[in-house]
Amino acid sequence: MKKAIEAERLEQLKKAHPGGLYEGSIEFNDEDDKLYTVEFIYRRPTMADVESHAKAAQRNPIVANLNIITSLIVHPESGAVIGEIREYPAACARFVDEAVNPFFGANVSVRSRKL
Repeated sequence: MKKAIEAERLEQLKKAHPGGLYEGSIEFNDEDDKLYTVEFIYRRPTMADVESHAKAAQRNPIVANLNIITSLIVHPESGAVIGEIREYPAACARFVDEAVNPFFGANVSVRSRKL
């Protein structure tokens, strides 16, 4: 990560979130092709997180994605991160699809046939 975190702070976060911590990064371009990189540390999502996201997504998927990202970020403060990505809903959706959803099953293939 570009924004270093002190080893002592990282250990505190690991103790507070025994389910696991992950480095997250969202890179995207705006309409002027300017590249943005937003980096953070997030905790492993829980079933309650994904249930809340699924329920909120029925009303407003953009807000639901921002909310789940906000709830998962543990460093730096989530408000600063969300401030950088709020205007880019496709970037938020991609992070949720590629980083959050795999905790609950990814690349699912299903078959069903009548017997």
